[in-house]
Amino acid sequence: MSATSAVAVLFLVVLAGLIARKLGILTDEVSHAVSRLITQITLPCLTLTSMQRPFSAELLQGFLISLELGLLIIPGSILLGWALFSARKRERRALLANFCGFSNCGFMGYPIIEAINPAWMIYAVGFNVAYNLSCWSIAVMLISGEKKIDLKKILLNQNIIASVIGFALFCAGFRWPDVLFRGMDYVGGLTTPLSMLLIGARLSGIRLKELRDMDYHWIALLRNLILPLAVLGLLFLLPLPSDIRQVVFILTAMPLGTLIAMLAELYNGEATFAARSVAWTTLLSLGTIPLLSLLMPLIAAY
Repeated sequence: MSATSAVAVLFLVVLAGLIARKLGILTDEVSHAVSRLITQITLPCLTLTSMQRPFSAELLQGFLISLELGLLIIPGSILLGWALFSARKRERRALLANFCGFSNCGFMGYPIIEAINPAWMIYAVGFNVAYNLSCWSIAVMLISGEKKIDLKKILLNQNIIASVIGFALFCAGFRWPDVLFRGMDYVGGLTTPLSMLLIGARLSGIRLKELRDMDYHWIALLRNLILPLAVLGLLFLLPLPSDIRQVVFILTAMPLGTLIAMLAELYNGEATFAARSVAWTTLLSLGTIPLLSLLMPLIAAY
């Protein structure tokens, strides 16, 4: 399936989520429960099953390259955002810097990668490991104002645990028993429709009159267009396999990561600004993701 077709199909599910919200089915309580279900159950299962591949040095190298690229791109983008928004108050500056670094590479990126080519998922997992490591260290430090990294929170994150287990089993050549694998695969397969329905529900609450602050629009321009294109320029400069280049580009082309909005609420940041920013960039991504996906044939041919 082409990137454009995959995006079109997934956004039909987003539309269903928006309708479900309007009908009172996906209430705030239900959406919160679904979010927990995804992050704690279905996404770790998807991570585990995605790494059930016959071991090869090529796949191992690709996983590590994606991990390294994530550890370069995410902190680098945060540093850029911290410099660009130096005139803002510390709380706002911390959020804007994190918004530059963290795309929605899990909830939205995984489903799109899986729809385009499931074999690429192992590279997406590698990038997402870097995402989680950076999120529970750099993002938390900036938003909370703390100067210590909580290693316990990082290491006990369900998705980090699933990534470590999946990576170890991949390297060992271990295969889950068929019944267990199928069960996890069914559960992991719920990630795509549930996450798209949840995004649709969140989009239903956005009001344009609430977006008078220009920071909403600056961050949307950066996150949805400028940063993905800048990352693509970097990827073209590096000697990378085409499939890894495409995966990383897709993941960085996603709108703002919802986890940053959750952290803003948890650590008493500007939670309303964060939530509206996520919703606004996600709404705009209905246009920017299909637009950027037109570059995929060029990337594949490079």
